[in-house]
Amino acid sequence: MNTTNTAFIDRSSQELAYQALPGVFDEMVGSDGSTGAAWQVCADWFTRYKPEALLADAQKVKRLVSENFFDPQHGHRSWQLDLVPLIFDQSTWSLIEQAAIQRARLYNDLLADLYGPQTVFAEGLVPAALVQSDQGFVRPVHGVLPTHGHLTFLALDFARDPLGNWRIIDTHTETPAGHGFALANRMVISEVSGNLFRQSKALRIAPFYQRLMDDLLSRPGVDDPMLAVLAPGPNQSSFVGHSFMARYMRQKRVEGTDLRVVGNRVYLKTVDGLQKIDLLLRAIEGHKADPLELSPDGFDGPIGLVEACRQNPDLIVNALGTAVVENRGISGYLASLANKFLGEELAVPDTPRLWLGDPLARAEVLANLDQFIIHNAQEGTGSPGEAAPGRSVKSMTPSEKTGLENDIRFNGPRLVAERPIGFATAPAWTTDGLKPEHYAIRVFVSSIEGSFSVMPGGLALSVDDGSTVALTSTEKHSRDVWVVGEDRSMPNISLKKLATHDARIQRQSQALQSRAADNLYWLGRYCERADGTLRVVRQALERSAADLLAVSSSQRPVKALRAILEKEASVAAGGISPSNDGDTLWAIIAELCTCADKFQALPKTFGNIRSIAVLCRDRLSEDSWRILTGLSIDPVASRLPPETLGVEALPVALAGKSIDIIEAAENVLDRLAAFAGMSHENMTRNRGWVFMDLGRRIERALQLATLLMALFESSEGDDLDGDDMVFALQSADSFITFRSRYRFAPQLHLVLDLLVIDEMNPRSLAYQLATISDHISKLPKSSDDAVRAPEQRLALELLTKVQLADVKELAEVGQNGQRQALQNLLTDLIRELPKLSELVSRHYFSLADEQPQRLHFNQQR
Repeated sequence: MNTTNTAFIDRSSQELAYQALPGVFDEMVGSDGSTGAAWQVCADWFTRYKPEALLADAQKVKRLVSENFFDPQHGHRSWQLDLVPLIFDQSTWSLIEQAAIQRARLYNDLLADLYGPQTVFAEGLVPAALVQSDQGFVRPVHGVLPTHGHLTFLALDFARDPLGNWRIIDTHTETPAGHGFALANRMVISEVSGNLFRQSKALRIAPFYQRLMDDLLSRPGVDDPMLAVLAPGPNQSSFVGHSFMARYMRQKRVEGTDLRVVGNRVYLKTVDGLQKIDLLLRAIEGHKADPLELSPDGFDGPIGLVEACRQNPDLIVNALGTAVVENRGISGYLASLANKFLGEELAVPDTPRLWLGDPLARAEVLANLDQFIIHNAQEGTGSPGEAAPGRSVKSMTPSEKTGLENDIRFNGPRLVAERPIGFATAPAWTTDGLKPEHYAIRVFVSSIEGSFSVMPGGLALSVDDGSTVALTSTEKHSRDVWVVGEDRSMPNISLKKLATHDARIQRQSQALQSRAADNLYWLGRYCERADGTLRVVRQALERSAADLLAVSSSQRPVKALRAILEKEASVAAGGISPSNDGDTLWAIIAELCTCADKFQALPKTFGNIRSIAVLCRDRLSEDSWRILTGLSIDPVASRLPPETLGVEALPVALAGKSIDIIEAAENVLDRLAAFAGMSHENMTRNRGWVFMDLGRRIERALQLATLLMALFESSEGDDLDGDDMVFALQSADSFITFRSRYRFAPQLHLVLDLLVIDEMNPRSLAYQLATISDHISKLPKSSDDAVRAPEQRLALELLTKVQLADVKELAEVGQNGQRQALQNLLTDLIRELPKLSELVSRHYFSLADEQPQRLHFNQQR
């Protein structure tokens, strides 16, 4: 935001048109209506900034948040970021820091005891049933005590009550819960409100993360260690946040299927083989980390991970089993635990809770149930705003109340009860001005160089004062958290060098994961599939629009479109599926553009592009990300005439709408071309690019072979064959090239020369096969052995077949009207290209050996 350097004066809430709620502590204004010192710069800015400028900034924030948190598999997330930050002065933040560091020390000592001597049970400080009934207590790692302690990452949810007193409402020790969201919020607000941030003298968070990463890199005690964030897959709500954190910290995000344990060491599956991982940053639930010794359906980690931790206790941060101290039932025992382990009183207490595994507590709650909110003791999620709402009998029917009472009686150890206390407020921006909203904040603590440090900022969410007792936010209305003060730390540039030598210059990205290579390969294939299909659709529509007919004089374009849609069946049969008897141009285009079930149809293709874009997010530029996540067939499908018009009216309706449909298709093609151009011009020619281009070339070759087979496997006469030659040239974007070479009507042997054999034409089959062969020959493991790998041999075989083909023989029509030589060549390509794809997948994406280059697959399999 563009603010001016002015002398800031104390402004009252009346000048801001902001009114705090009566009797409720507000962060910005005091009880006398005066603005707090930490808020002076922000208050002055809001009094001077024009409403239309604020609205523009709010819209920019919304756009940037959408780009950062967009998830095409679940739609746009409801995450919202307020234009107004939550601001604290140094004195307030010092109290929060003191309490957060104290809690980190306490929980670290408690975990060491629970997974060690367990004196807290013997001394009666914590009921054994509370811990041992919790799935977060991972028994197989008892006795595994990390050198650096159990906790490296800790998050605490703080809240003020209406009188302004602090309390801690939740603890997160299982994963780095919320870091990605806090980082994204800060990056967005810094871009929109950079001047305000600087003038407020707010502390930066980058030095905190730089110190953290320096410490993590030093822990393995080896040169150039490999660190990775072990995170859940895209089907879990925490995927986006953990992915953003991994990108910011410049570490690989890996999933359980990316890893393999060999000799009690953890390795990453890459296209170069298995690469040892020196430190794992755990962002998965501990009880799902090893299906062998823990939950049998927990494949978020690799088989054998627990044994690897026994042999190397410092392999994972946070250590397995830290979730047990998240149990809300521990709250009532924290005061005595702090006295035992620290010899201190709690700086900030937990919100008062009763663990319902205690018979006395259970009886008290059942006798006064209308005064309490019932919560799960262990929730299992740290995603900001996703804590489950508590259950209150005030809104229940009699039968629901009876069900809750029975739940308390029979499942008490899994539940806690607390009386709602309420929350303080802070200003939030609306189009009508600033309004007070109840809030809670998440504070992040990390172990750095042997002691705990607090990030100078955090994550705030609006909460429902009436029913919420945890960090629950249905709308996920968040704010950035600023800590202001005179201490302006300089940018922290790490001067850490490798122990024995300086960092080496590298031309290749290290350790391309097999899964990442797989994703990039299919991203290339799906983009090319969408491009090729839309080109054929466009040409079919242009051809019909020219005649004002829904069906061209030749039925072969319809057959070509049907062949694209039924490609799997065509490949299985080794040929081209015939058109359905009732096929019309409108019917097949409508099916291609709207059918959500068929894998080759455009809705499925574009959905796959967007899904893979999320998985490849850390390898895509911002421009590429925006292009891919915005891709959809909907603009084309929405212009198709409705089926209710009837069969007779549809041809005329389609002819009338053809221009609109063509324009929509061209707009989508422009976006696909933009991504292809950016990939070609801007993407480093590393192995990731090679796999993506390999996928693109295999798909383009398969698309073109399918098109040519549908159009020219047989002859329908010179006139129709001539029309279809133009159709093929235009669909393959080669018509201008042909016209520049030949000044007469197309002849099939010349068309086939350009589209099949000419290696200078980037749209020809020969060009695709030559590029495929070149890519495969340069991939790791392909040239290590004297004998060519199966995929090398097959790629070379297909290229040789095309290079040796005689175009006049291909164009020759037999007595039965068939072009047998052309059929044989194209049938081989349509059948063998999927086999080539499968060989590449088996060799590079389904890694199953420490030295995959020594594997030789049986071609008969």
